[in-house]
Amino acid sequence: MREYDQNLVNMIQQKSYIKNIDGIDIMMKPVPDDEREHVVDPRVIETTKIKMNVKSLDPHAKFSLHGNRVRLDKISHDITTTNVQEDEDLVEINHDHYIDVYTFTPENYENGRPVLIYLHGGGYMTGDIAEFRMAMRFICEQSGCKVIFPEYRLSPENPYPAGIEDCHGIIEWVYETADELGVNRHKIMVGGDSAGGGLTNSCLFLDKDLHHIHYAYEFYAAFDLNFQKYEAVYSDDLFPVIEEHKIYAKNRIDRIRFSGNVGDLYLHGRISHNEPIVSILSCEDLSWLPSMSVVCGEYDYLRLLSDIFVKRALEAGVEVRSLRYLGCDHGFMEKVGVLPQAEEVLLDLANILKRL
Repeated sequence: MREYDQNLVNMIQQKSYIKNIDGIDIMMKPVPDDEREHVVDPRVIETTKIKMNVKSLDPHAKFSLHGNRVRLDKISHDITTTNVQEDEDLVEINHDHYIDVYTFTPENYENGRPVLIYLHGGGYMTGDIAEFRMAMRFICEQSGCKVIFPEYRLSPENPYPAGIEDCHGIIEWVYETADELGVNRHKIMVGGDSAGGGLTNSCLFLDKDLHHIHYAYEFYAAFDLNFQKYEAVYSDDLFPVIEEHKIYAKNRIDRIRFSGNVGDLYLHGRISHNEPIVSILSCEDLSWLPSMSVVCGEYDYLRLLSDIFVKRALEAGVEVRSLRYLGCDHGFMEKVGVLPQAEEVLLDLANILKRL
């Protein structure tokens, strides 16, 4: 089911345009049913109104691990129309523990196709298959490819490097057992959102000499865990918005802007925020990266980091696509069936995966 007219997805595609900002060509994805500039999407406004009443989402409130993990405001719907098979397996990592791994297989699957390994977001401490199942099903159906979803260990119970070990371990597992899985080991795409994007970057760093990752697709990724360094360049002018929508845009931007303690809980003092393995923007050279797509919402604090990363990667000769979803906030991708932008961006990912 969808809470919107499916024609809105087509409108986003038809109205998309490229805008050069600071020397970077960015594919702009407009709000489909509001022609004004710098507006918050009406559906994002409605979900933000709900979030503004959730105490654990107040950027200035006391942190609650339970409140962040139990999120009744996170809603998605199944918009697939074919049979997608879901299998659950325990996979051993580093010969000392197991993690739960879900494999989605499309109807009439043909062996030897590319594969997506998806690393979920959630501040390194939340997120699971229940939250992302609908997105994984849709990607699988639309691409005709298998999707692998590992439930890596979460902080603060399992701080750095647990999550990275699990995620990179699954990439190696897929590479080594590709024939058994029926996938092409030379066409592995790794994708992730927010902290999952950060984990994707960590895996890319570890994969520099292995070259097991063929393509990366990142949604509003954690390119740097040291948010403090960006306060010097932050300004409300970087996020222009019409007056009547300011309260909603600011709420969504500040939610991420003041979430620095998440990185502290994840790293647990074991490594500096500035180490390249956890903050890829600390790398002096990015030329080793594979081809990538980088997605961000207009009203997401991480757009500052995303734009800096894209510019540096392009200057290093990396093939990077930059997509900006106007009127959208952090986390919009997972709202399948709620936001037309979620469906549209997942179609984009699925098309790239299919063409690999």
